[in-house]
Amino acid sequence: MQVEELKRYLKGKHMDVEKWPLHYPDPCPQQGSGDDCGIFTCKYIECLARRDIQDLPFSQDDMPNVRAKLALHCINAYFNAQDRS
Repeated sequence: MQVEELKRYLKGKHMDVEKWPLHYPDPCPQQGSGDDCGIFTCKYIECLARRDIQDLPFSQDDMPNVRAKLALHCINAYFNAQDRS
């Protein structure tokens, strides 16, 4: 989803999105396929959460590994939740 689309979606939802600063990492990893946008987004969010945004340390070549780690994380979270219930 592009930033402008997100702003239109959030308009009227009690958020002043016009004041949100936009920062574009340089260089910013670019996806090379049409089906990795979700994985790129998850990896970018992970980097933001870890405050590891200097020279974002991933590329299209990393996506199979990133996808596998994300799947493993979700599977582990599912089974950990089952153990607690």
